[in-house]
Amino acid sequence: MELPLLPKSRQRWISHLHSKRHRDRERCFLAEGIRTLSELLASTYRARFAVCTEEIAREHRTIVEGFIKRGVPCYVTDGQTLARLAQTTSPQGMLAVVEYPEPEPSSIPEGSVVALDGINDPGNAGTIVRTALWFGYAAVVFGQESVDRYHPKFVRATMGALFHLQLIEAPIETIMQQVSASHRIIGTCTSNGIPLAAYTAPLQPHVLVIGSEAHGLSPSVRSLVHDCVTIEGQGSFDSLNAAVAAAIVMYHLASKA
Repeated sequence: MELPLLPKSRQRWISHLHSKRHRDRERCFLAEGIRTLSELLASTYRARFAVCTEEIAREHRTIVEGFIKRGVPCYVTDGQTLARLAQTTSPQGMLAVVEYPEPEPSSIPEGSVVALDGINDPGNAGTIVRTALWFGYAAVVFGQESVDRYHPKFVRATMGALFHLQLIEAPIETIMQQVSASHRIIGTCTSNGIPLAAYTAPLQPHVLVIGSEAHGLSPSVRSLVHDCVTIEGQGSFDSLNAAVAAAIVMYHLASKA
């Protein structure tokens, strides 16, 4: 399979997408890695173009052919250039420029959702999105002070899960007020909440709000929560990693539904 070389102009364009300002202006973001791009091809998202090394083009021919069948231009470049463009220490040899969904969702769909309140670590946020998809959540809401939902490190951490549920950027308080009558709003807190082991999952859809490890739920969000739950531990450490806590609560809610 003979693919054209990646033009310098495209290289510069890719580099600009590491900036949120440029991502929002171009309405495109970067997706990197074999698993992530496989999930992209299985979704409704549209790629603008894809780039890989010659070795990856040979080893993962079906992915390249999948893009070509969709009418997506594919280019080759050397591994050093691709690593520089991906800005990762362990590049997997393939990336794509992906268009923002149109129209972007502004309200939550039917079903339960997860809301991130001040989760600004891309790895934690990406893991929470993967876990939310595993447990059947329909959307993830990114509140103020949370990571940009198209940050390259976040996209990489989701392993492609972001392509299969809605990502909504909105004030969490607005979303909570919109669905307060139809959804049970459950917040996580480090202390003084209902012990998770004793909490019965609601029959109605719910919004699970995950607060930051450093500050917990913001006061404006906590005031709108119906139930606060606490994961009781046995050790002396004062808090859990946000993604771990989210996974524990999601598992409990799924198993007790």
